[in-house]
Amino acid sequence: MANPNRPSTLRGKLTRSMFFETSLDLPRIVEVDLDRITPNPDQPRKTFDEETLQELAVSIEKHGLIQPVVVKETPGETYILVAGERRYRAHKLLDRATIAAIVTQGNPDEIALIENLQREDLNPIEMAEALSTMMDRYRYSQEELGRAIGKNRVTVNELLRLNTLPQKIKEECRTSDTLRKSVLIELARLSKASEQLRLWEEIKSGRLGTVRATRERKAKQRLPKLTFDKAVENGQRFILVLKALAKSQEPLAENNYRKLLGLYEDVGLILNQLGTDVHDTSSD
Repeated sequence: MANPNRPSTLRGKLTRSMFFETSLDLPRIVEVDLDRITPNPDQPRKTFDEETLQELAVSIEKHGLIQPVVVKETPGETYILVAGERRYRAHKLLDRATIAAIVTQGNPDEIALIENLQREDLNPIEMAEALSTMMDRYRYSQEELGRAIGKNRVTVNELLRLNTLPQKIKEECRTSDTLRKSVLIELARLSKASEQLRLWEEIKSGRLGTVRATRERKAKQRLPKLTFDKAVENGQRFILVLKALAKSQEPLAENNYRKLLGLYEDVGLILNQLGTDVHDTSSD
């Protein structure tokens, strides 16, 4: 059995700035027996592609392990895997007995989520589920959770909303490598599951691949048909509400401000399009 306290040969190649820049000391790096490591059941990543795992194993066989996994000590001289499950699985495929590991004293869930977020390894649904798990387990508010993972509250709120999508959409998202998070967020803003599923089919077909296209189709589904005069009347009422809000000088929530900016951009684009086809009736 490998000695867990024996420094890995990697230690001489590492510098303090590579890990935890605020720390005065290098993290402890050890060579750990694979059979003493237990994968984290709350690992944010749920899907592991077998082909890319084989490619990673070939790379490790040829070049060695470039980045150690991260583990946390548990009773009985064992460890729980915090970050690096793909590297761990690749070592299993290679029938390796040990793996180089950084031993952390931090929160395993936070570290695993942060590592995947920084590497952009998670799809949006895995990210949303991991955030929800952390909120439930540690009783975080959205603001506290945002601080823990380095995201603002608005971003956390938008991601958590993805958990409300129908199960069919969430399951199909797990195997998609190209789906944009922003498109899913627009989809989650629809109130009815039937509308979400209908729009989802269009997104999968490739007819709706951008946020703007999704937003425009949502508007068609949600709003009744309006005459031009009625639409202008509604717009004028909206302007009055905005003016009253500005006069009150009450602070506007960041997510509401973003919505207003989106409307401003949409109206500007539409007016530019209409401006090219304006018919001057004054000379008729």
